[in-house]
Amino acid sequence: MIRLLFFAQLAERAGADEMSVPHRPTPGALVASRVDLSFVKPAGARVAVNRAWSHWDAPLADGDEVAFLPPNTAL
Repeated sequence: MIRLLFFAQLAERAGADEMSVPHRPTPGALVASRVDLSFVKPAGARVAVNRAWSHWDAPLADGDEVAFLPPNTAL
C-alpha cells in the first residue's frame, strides 16, 4: 500500500487529509489509475515522496508516503 497525503485545497477536493491505496509504479501512474484522484494534476500540484520533493515519474515502493501539495508550497 501507498499512503497518500493531501494538503490545503487538494485535501478539500479529496475529502480527506490522507488515504491508503494499492501500490503503483509512480505518482503519475497512481493518479492516472484512480478516477477519484483525477483532480490532482502535475501542472496544479507538487509531489513529495517520503518527505522529499520528487517527480511525477519517480519510482514508488510499497509503503512509501506520497504527498500532493499546492504548487507554491514549501516543505
